[in-house]
Order: sequence, then C-alpha cells, then structure tokens
Amino acid sequence: MIRLAETADAPRLADFLAVRVETSMFLLGNLEAQGIGNTGHPHGTTYVLREADGQIEGVLGCSNDGFLMVQAPGIDTGTARALLARLEGRRVAGITGDAAQVAAVQQAMDLPAEAWRLNSTQPLYRLDLDALALPEVTLRAPAPEDHAGLADWFAAYMSETETAPEGDLHKAAAKRAEAAIAGDHVRLMTEAGEPVAMSAINARAGRAVQVGGVFVPPALRGTGRGGAVVAAHLERERAAGASLAALFAASPGAARAYERIGFRRIGSYQVALLRQALTLGGVVA
Repeated sequence: MIRLAETADAPRLADFLAVRVETSMFLLGNLEAQGIGNTGHPHGTTYVLREADGQIEGVLGCSNDGFLMVQAPGIDTGTARALLARLEGRRVAGITGDAAQVAAVQQAMDLPAEAWRLNSTQPLYRLDLDALALPEVTLRAPAPEDHAGLADWFAAYMSETETAPEGDLHKAAAKRAEAAIAGDHVRLMTEAGEPVAMSAINARAGRAVQVGGVFVPPALRGTGRGGAVVAAHLERERAAGASLAALFAASPGAARAYERIGFRRIGSYQVALLRQALTLGGVVA
C-alpha cells in the first residue's frame, strides 16, 4: 500500500529512518524538527509511505522548498512512479538520497539528462564520534563583521559544488552569510585572529549530525585545514551529545581530508538539481 503519512505515523517513520540514518538525515531531521503536516516552514515535509503487512518499507518525502528525499531500499521504477503520483502538483527543484534509490526516482520522473544541472554521485562517509581525533585549533561562531567574507566564501563554495540556486549568486550567498551569523550551525577556524576555514552542520537527527558547507580558501588548501575545522566542529557537537557524524564529499580532495580524520566510506550519495523547477505531473514551474 502507498499512502500519505499522517501525524500518528511519526514514531514508526522515525524508527524506520533511524536504522538508515546516514542516508536519511534530511528526512529524519525534517521530521524531528517540523513533524508531519507542516506547510509553512521551508523544511516542512510531506511524506509518502510504502507499507506491507503494516510495516513501512519505504518513504519519499517532498519538502516545502521543493526537494525530494528518498529512503526506500530496493525501490524500482514502478514503485517510484507510484510514490511520485501521491505528490502530484508539488513543486520539485531537486532530489537527494542513496545513489541507487535516487536513480530509480529519476527514471520514474522520465526527464532528459539535460534537465539536470547537477547530477552528482558522491562518496558517503560516517564517523563514530568516540573515535574522533582532536586538533589544536581555534574555533568560533561567525560574527556580524564576518558577513562580507562569509558571503564571498559561500559564493565560491556554491560555484565550486555547482549548488548555487537560480538567480543572483551573490544575493544567495549574502543570505546564507546572514543565516550563518544568526544561527548556530556554522563555525570558523581562525589563525592569528583571521578566519581560514569554515564548517557547517546541515542536518541533525537524534544523536547524529551531518556535515556540509566545508570551505577553505584555495590559497590555504593542502595543509589540513579542511579536516581540522571539521574535527574541531564535531568535537563541539560531541560535547553537546552527538555520537555519529555523516557527510558526502563533493571532491576527491575533500574525501581525503575526511578520511584523514577518521571518516569511513559506507556507500554513495546522490545530489541532483534541476535546471528549472517543475510541478510533478505537470510542467516547468
């Protein structure tokens, strides 16, 4: 049976996702933070369940800001079509999840290859934080005076990772800088008082965190700063109760940096972004 999730499904859905937390961070994090039925927050998510004999076997989520998230082991194209059908009319800008599962959903969407401006398979890593090696670095939260530099870093990061949204890149980067200063998810590594690297947490679920938004200016790369800023940031998360970290690496250099601080590859993760958002069952939005 395939149906939309209801509020009462939240505990069972959380249990299903928690067993597969490394590839469910956005789905589970959104569920914990926004619940089921939230239509106001950008991360509020509609969940479509696939069940058999009363057990959840898969889920496809669509956030209010247009991102599909899949956790459906063994999903085939036919099942993906059935899940997507329950989201007809929803705006979609991209999709993330386990690489093989995302591929099945993409096949069900039946779009030409050129419809995707980014379709990247990235190595997926995890780290049990009790094995974290601590670097001797200085870490701090971003401050208002960091805004201009952060905006430049976010613009460079989005350009390098090909994740920039449609429209004005610098406006989007400035918005992310503002959010970094106002929130508690970004940390800066400093040397002689000056920022030299950045790390961010882009999802939280239970006692797990997901690292994203790691950036070191090109002139400072190759000296271990990327791994050091992530390790220092994760030590802060461990002190706050986190026990597991996950991430997907956007480049071979980033992957090597994460491996040096103890991350172990466990699979492949897909990040796919459309050139133009579309309406499921309809046309380009």
